[in-house]
Amino acid sequence: MSGEARETETLEQSLARLEKLTATLESIPDATGREAARELLALLLDLHARSLARLSAIIAASDDGAALLDRIVDDRDLRAILLLHGLHPQSVENRLLDVIARMQPQWSARGLHVSLMSASKAFAMVQLQRNGVAEPTDQLRLEIENALTDAAPDLDDILIEMDMTTLYAETAA
Repeated sequence: MSGEARETETLEQSLARLEKLTATLESIPDATGREAARELLALLLDLHARSLARLSAIIAASDDGAALLDRIVDDRDLRAILLLHGLHPQSVENRLLDVIARMQPQWSARGLHVSLMSASKAFAMVQLQRNGVAEPTDQLRLEIENALTDAAPDLDDILIEMDMTTLYAETAA
């Protein structure tokens, strides 16, 4: 792919191409060549991770470092690279709490309340309380999951627990 074509490629397209190339790498019949390619890729990623970690530390230590890091993580492409290397300056929990706080006014206006129950490096659990909301449950789950996944794409899973008291009230009516 030419340099010009790479410049116009979206983040999603780049990630899809990376996934495809990685799958192609795994299909190389020569075990020695396949292992050398894997090792080369791992070394390259490690070098990038170390450099980005040092860069992040230098930025954080500067006078306006916190504000600059905030601007960096606001950029979707830079955020994706930091997440890829496990270098996002905010914890998963803080990223989820931020998006919930930002979205809560919209959800509250619709009779919904979302709260973070727990978060780890692998998954998060949130609770959805409904106050007589007639919207389909699947659509609500998808909306909440999409908002949270955008904030924490590094999670393997987001579990959404329904407040059963409102669910029972809904089915009894």
